[in-house]
Amino acid sequence: MEIDPRKWEKILFYVDLVVIGIFIISLIFLVEDAYRAGHYSSLENLNKHGLYLWHMTRDTAFVTSSLAWIFYRFFRNQFLLSRRFW
Repeated sequence: MEIDPRKWEKILFYVDLVVIGIFIISLIFLVEDAYRAGHYSSLENLNKHGLYLWHMTRDTAFVTSSLAWIFYRFFRNQFLLSRRFW
């Protein structure tokens, strides 16, 4: 089954929008969890401190993977544009 290139570009555009949304949401959660981990660290409540450190690890994984996708798409599109003959 062959997919039309214009339809494929449209699908990838929507995937890019979803990935950018994931990046923004996970970055907000990362900042919030870092704040809470620092807050509970100062209160010496190590149970919640450790919990929010694990939440930060989860958020970092989402930020890293979505940023890798964004950079991949950016540099691939730049490469394809540089190969185009004017």
